[in-house]
Amino acid sequence: MTSGWLKTIELGPDGGGTSSLTLACPADFVAVRIGFANMTTSPWRITRALASASESTNDYIEPVGSPRWTTLAVTSPESEAGTETASRDRSTEIVVRGVNRKSLSHGGSVAWTWTDWAPIPSLSPDPATGMRILMVRAFVAPEQTVTYSLGQFREFTGNPAANHGYDIFLGGLRFNIDVVTDLNGYRPPTQTWVANQLVTGTIFPIVQVMTQQPGITGIAVGDSHAQGTSTIEEFSSFLLRATGSLSRQSRNKIPFGMVNCAEGGLTSEEFFTRFTSMIDAVEPSYAVLPGWTFNDVTDEIHADQAAMDVFFFRLLSVVELCRTKGIVPIILTPFPRDRRSMSDVQMAPWRRLRTQLLELRASGAIVIDATAILGQQKNGEFDGTYLPALTTDTVHPNDQGHAAIANALVKTIRSFM
Repeated sequence: MTSGWLKTIELGPDGGGTSSLTLACPADFVAVRIGFANMTTSPWRITRALASASESTNDYIEPVGSPRWTTLAVTSPESEAGTETASRDRSTEIVVRGVNRKSLSHGGSVAWTWTDWAPIPSLSPDPATGMRILMVRAFVAPEQTVTYSLGQFREFTGNPAANHGYDIFLGGLRFNIDVVTDLNGYRPPTQTWVANQLVTGTIFPIVQVMTQQPGITGIAVGDSHAQGTSTIEEFSSFLLRATGSLSRQSRNKIPFGMVNCAEGGLTSEEFFTRFTSMIDAVEPSYAVLPGWTFNDVTDEIHADQAAMDVFFFRLLSVVELCRTKGIVPIILTPFPRDRRSMSDVQMAPWRRLRTQLLELRASGAIVIDATAILGQQKNGEFDGTYLPALTTDTVHPNDQGHAAIANALVKTIRSFM
C-alpha cells in the first residue's frame, strides 16, 4: 500500500469497467489476498476479481510464462481478518462492506473487506529486476459509490529510480468494458488502459502476498508529511525509500513490504484511527509514528499547547497498543513547517514535544530525531522551519528530505534486525 489517501467516487452509468494493477514483490510468494476499503455506510460490489503471477511485467497487462488467472473471493464478509477460509459458499462477487454507522463519529473510519488467501505461486523472477510480478484485475459495476486509493504512479512505472525497485502499474477500461469475465476477448494496448482508468488511483488499496520466507512489513502513520506530499507523484515517502533500500541491502533474502496509511489533512484522531483499524490484518513488524501534526486544532487555533497535549496522549496510547500487539513503534520527533504557520503559539508546544519524545529514549523507546535532520537552527535553537535544501514548498519535506529520513530509518531498523 503505497498510498493511504482514500477517496470515494460515484460511478455513473458508463463509469464501471475493468480495473487493473501490476506490482513487484521482492521474494517468492505462494498466496495472495486483497484488502478493499469502504468509507461510506453503503456496500459496493466487485463482480469478479482475478490475480495471476507473471515472469515479467511484459506489457503490464498480460501475464507471461505459465500464467494462471485465479478468482479472488470472500467466503463471508464477517470472516476473521487474517484467516484462511474454506472454499465453501464462494461467490465471484465481492461485497465491500460499509462502515458501521456508530463508527462514523470517529474520524478516519474505514471498513475493510479482505478476500480469502488464494493459492497463487510466483513464477520465475523478472530478468530485468529480479522481482516477482503479480497482476490483478477486477470488473466493477457502474452506478455505485466506490472507495479507492489516490495516486496514479505513472512516474513510478518502469522507473526504478522513482519506485525504488517496487514497480507498479495502474490501468483501467471505462464504459463498462469487461475483460475479466472473458480473458480471451478484447485486448486493447497498454496505453488504452492508461487513458481509461476508472478512478484516479486504484480500487486495490492493499495487496498482501504470503512469502516462503518470513518478511518484515512497516507501516507509516500520519498526515501529509508521512504521505509524501511534495515528492515524486506525491507518494515517494521515507517509508517507500527505506523499504527499497532495505530490500536492496538484504539482496532480497528478506522480503520487505510497506503500508502507508498516512493522508494529508487528517487529524491525529483520524490517522491513528486509520492505523488501529488495519493493524490486525496487516500485522506490521514496525510502525513509524509522527511526533507532531499541525492539523490538530483548539478553537480554530492549529497545534497549540492544548491540542498538542491531546496529541501526545493519543501518541502514547498508540505506542502502548503497538507494544501489546508485538509491533515495534518508531517515533519521529516533530517535522518543521513553514514560517507563517509557526508563531509563538505553535513553537512552544513544538519544542516541548521534541523534548518529551527524546526523553522517552531513557525508557527504551525508539525515537528518531527528525527535527535535527530536517530543521533549521537560529542562534543554536531549531526555529521550526526546514533546511532550504530539504523542502520545496516550505511546508513539507521534498524528495531530498524524505531520503534523509529514510536513511535514518534504515539504520534504525537494521539495528534491531
